[in-house]
Formats: sequence, structure tokens, C-alpha cells
Amino acid sequence: MKRVGYWMSEKKRKKLNFEEHRELFRNAGVELVQIDLNVSMEDQGPFDLLVHKVAEILAKANNGNESAQLAIQNLETYIERHPECVVLDPLDSIRTVLDRYTQYQKVLHSEVMKDRRCMIPTFVELNTTNIDENKEKLAKAGVTFPLVCKPLLAHGSTLAHQMSIIFNEESLKDISPPCVAQSFINHNAILYKIMVVGCKQFIIQRPSLKNLYPGAHATVFFDTQEVSKADSDHPLNAVDYATLEDQPTKPDWAYLDKLGQKLRSAMQLDLFGFDVIIDSETNQYGIIDINVFPGFEAIDSFFSILCEHIVRVIDAQEKGELVNGRLMPSAQDIGGSMNILNQLNQKANVSHDDCLLNNFALNAPKSKTINNNQQPSKMS
Repeated sequence: MKRVGYWMSEKKRKKLNFEEHRELFRNAGVELVQIDLNVSMEDQGPFDLLVHKVAEILAKANNGNESAQLAIQNLETYIERHPECVVLDPLDSIRTVLDRYTQYQKVLHSEVMKDRRCMIPTFVELNTTNIDENKEKLAKAGVTFPLVCKPLLAHGSTLAHQMSIIFNEESLKDISPPCVAQSFINHNAILYKIMVVGCKQFIIQRPSLKNLYPGAHATVFFDTQEVSKADSDHPLNAVDYATLEDQPTKPDWAYLDKLGQKLRSAMQLDLFGFDVIIDSETNQYGIIDINVFPGFEAIDSFFSILCEHIVRVIDAQEKGELVNGRLMPSAQDIGGSMNILNQLNQKANVSHDDCLLNNFALNAPKSKTINNNQQPSKMS
């Protein structure tokens, strides 16, 4: 029986109903052990693999929280002493994602960006309320109005989701540093969330911000969790498609699927998610956010897939087949890992035919996974 230690917040554990899946893992030869980071890891081990979501603790430790620092030290000490123990995901990879500017820079300079179909909207880090200085930085970085101001800290606080849209130079007084200012790209109010579980990707279509333009508009403040949730009815994503010159671009599902593995390699992560928009003018795919261990509860079979991945990773570790501590996709993974979840819940004034977006239906009832072997019939 292999021993897998796991840690996540109580809220996350309950949301995923972690404890209810012990039997699933046991039947696969895996004993799940809930870790207490306030107790010596040596006394709780040995572990063949560790799975966690300690992003919030890492963020608090970085901010000087003593108890969080001790918890991380406890975890890191065990990892250093036991190189045979696989960690999903490495703490250094998590640290890269904690800071939005750092994560954007990482992606910008990765192999992912060599594909011209993919991009990151122009961005810059702002650390002052000085309007003239910020104007200069924005101009130098090529950030245009309207722009989105995002907290620098991407995890560890509810404030990480509090953002604003600034439409003009006069409103730069509303900036709350430290933050990342990023050009807002019109994308017809549709967002794609790609959730990665090892060698598999799950694509979820969600409502997003409607098309916006520069002008003498007041700054808009919003919470991303409210705007892009599955059943969102927020004014910022209320779109009448009949008024748009172009209907929403139909995504290339196969491309989004491949993008998941490319970003997995670039970020050295196995359990993460990232948000993608499609530029309504250029049709480029824009990566706008990366999250560690996101809302996997949207995937009905998440624990079966997680268990399968863990078993494969441990087996590959014993055979010496891991590359930099990670499992490489097999031919079967590459050929049939795509899973599209039907989760767009958005009100729009369109015909029934326009509602169909490659097997997606607006106002869909319940999430449903398309069979791996069932490829979308039309891709543009």
C-alpha cells in the first residue's frame, strides 16, 4: 500500500469532500493520509507522494506570518530529506504563480509564446500612486486603455480577486499598488478555463467581461469570482450578441487542449488551471491568469482522475521514468485527453443556432463531460 499525504485548507477539503474518497484510493493501493503541518512530518511519514494546496500558507509566510513560516519549513525539511518522495506540485513552482507579475513574465519568456496564436495582453507592475510615473510606465510597456488593475498577490487573500477597470488617464488615481496593470482585450464576454490534472485537460466555458472601450467612464470595481462564475448574472457580462458585428469566435478545442500541456511544462505544475480569452479582433488566444489547485469540483470524475494520475506517477518514479519529477504524457494521453465541460450559463439575445458553440449550449443545465474519444465536429 502506497502512502500519499495531502494537505489543503479545511474549506477546500470540505468543498471537494476529500474524506469521502478514501475507499477509491484504497482500492487502487493508495492510503490517503491527511497531513498536519504543525506536527513533525517525519513523525507522520513515510510518504511516497505529497499532494497539496499550500499557496495561501506560502503567501502568508512571504508576508512574515510566523506560524505559516514554520509550517512551510516543516514541509520543506521533509521534502529535502526525502528526495524519493514526489511532490505535486513543487513549492518553487507554486511560488512563481503567487505573484501575478512573476507568473506573466514566466509565461511570456516560455516556449508557449513561440506560437503566434498565443499571447499575454501587455502588462506592467505598478508600485506607486504617482500618476505621472504610472503614465510613463504604462506607455513604455505598451499598456492601453481600458486596462485591468489586478492585485500583485494572486493567492492567499480574498483581495486577490478584487480588480478594477480603468478607462482613461484621469482615473489612474484609482490605482491601488502594488498591482499589475494589463491591457483589456475585448473577447465577447466569453472565458475559457482550462483545468489541468497531470496529463489531462478539462475545458470549461464561462461568462466574462463584456467588450469595453476607452472613454470618460468612471472606474469599475469588481470581483472576478462574481463575474465569471457559472451562473453569473453580473451587469459586466450582460451582452446582447445581436448588437455585435461579429459573433463569438468558435474556439479550436484541440489547440486549447495542447495549450494545457505546453503550459504544464512551462510552469512545472500538475494540478493547476489557467484562464484564456480569444481576442475578438485578432483571434489570438490570450492567457490572463494562472491558479494552483483551482475549483476541480467542477469535474465530476476529479478524484478518479487524480487517483489514476497519482498511481501512474508513483509507478513511474519506481521505474525511474519521471522527467524532472514529472510524468510525461503517453501516446494515449496525447490522442484522447480532451474533455470539454458544458458550463456556459449566460443570457444572450441570440438564435438557437448561434447558441451552439462546438457542443456548448447557452443556459446549459448541468456540467457534462464529453467522452474523450468524441472529438468536436467543427473547429475553426
